[in-house]
Amino acid sequence: MDRIGDLLVQSGFDRCVVVTDHNVATAWRPVLQAGLNSLCQDWIVVPAGEEHKTLDQVRELYGSLLGLDVERRTPLLAFGGGVVGDLAGFVAATWLRGLPFFQIPTTLVAMVDSSHGGKTGVDLPEGKNLVGAWYPARAIWADPRTLRTLPRKQWACGMVEAVKAALLASPGLLEKLEDFSHPPDPSARQDSEIQELVSESARIKREIVLRDPWESGERVLLNFGHTLGHALERAGDYARFTHGEAVGLGLLAALRLAGRRGVLTEAWGLLGRVESLLAAWDLPRTIPTSFRWEVVAAGLKRDKKKRQGRLLFVLPTRLGRAEVFEVDEAEVCQVFAELQVAEGSPELG
Repeated sequence: MDRIGDLLVQSGFDRCVVVTDHNVATAWRPVLQAGLNSLCQDWIVVPAGEEHKTLDQVRELYGSLLGLDVERRTPLLAFGGGVVGDLAGFVAATWLRGLPFFQIPTTLVAMVDSSHGGKTGVDLPEGKNLVGAWYPARAIWADPRTLRTLPRKQWACGMVEAVKAALLASPGLLEKLEDFSHPPDPSARQDSEIQELVSESARIKREIVLRDPWESGERVLLNFGHTLGHALERAGDYARFTHGEAVGLGLLAALRLAGRRGVLTEAWGLLGRVESLLAAWDLPRTIPTSFRWEVVAAGLKRDKKKRQGRLLFVLPTRLGRAEVFEVDEAEVCQVFAELQVAEGSPELG
C-alpha cells in the first residue's frame, strides 16, 4: 500500500475516491491514507456484509459520487474484500459510463479469486450477482499485511477458493494447502509462505481468465462448487453460510456427483482430502436439515449458467482437471440429501 499514491500519480491522476467498508476502514484506513500521500482523496465507507451488496447501496454510492463532483477521469479504488470489490466495480462500470477502476483486496478470497477477472455486480432477492457488468480493474494491488488482521473465519473462506483452484489445476498446490492447514494457524506462518499461497492460487485463476476473458469456454470451470454454493447462500438468506462455507459444500457435492457418475475414479480419496481440509478450518461439511430442497432447487433454477433449462455443474475428472456436465435436478437432490446426513464419507456408487 505504501506506493499506491506514487503509482496513481505516475498514471496521471491527481485525485481518487476510495470505497471501503467499516471493518477495513477501522483497521487499515490510516495506512492507505499515508500510502496515497499527496494525492487528493475522498473516502466512502459502506456497511460490511453480503446483505449490503444491493441496488439500494449502489444508489447511495451514486449519490455520494454526485455530491463529490466526481469526473470521468477520477479513479475509484475498491479497498476491501469481495463484496466491496463487486459493489465498487459495478458502480465504477456504470457511473458516467465508466470510471478508472483499481482493486486493493484485503481478504484472502479477494486476493486469490474475486478481484481477478472483471466480474462486478450486486444481488437481488431472487439470486446472487444477477445484476452486473464485466469491468476489469486496471491494476490489482494486494498487500499481504492485511491478512494478518483477517479473522480466522475469513481466512477459512479464502482457503476454500484456494482449494478450488488446486482441484482444477494444481495437485502440488493441494499438497501445499494441506501442509499449510496442519495446524491451520496463519499467524505461525512466514510472510513468504502466505505470499506463495496467494500468488499460486491467483495465478491459476488469472491464466484461465486470460485465455477466456468473456466466459465463453474454459472460464466456466471457475464456477466449480459455486452452482450449489450460490443456491445455499440464497436459501440461508445470505446469513446462514458465508460464501466460502457455501462453496465448500458445493465442492463436496460436485465430488460426490463426479463419483456417482463414474467420471472421477479417485472420488473417494479426493473427497476425504477435501473434507479433511474443511474440517481443519472448522468449515461445515453437512447441510442443516432445516434447509428444504425445494428452496435450494428454486435457487439452482436461477443459475446464470444453465443451458436450455438444464443445470450445468463443473465436475472433476481427475485431480487437476475438470469438465462441465449437464446434470438432472434429481441427481443434485440425491447428493443434497447425502450431505444433510453425512457424518463422514459414505461410499460413492
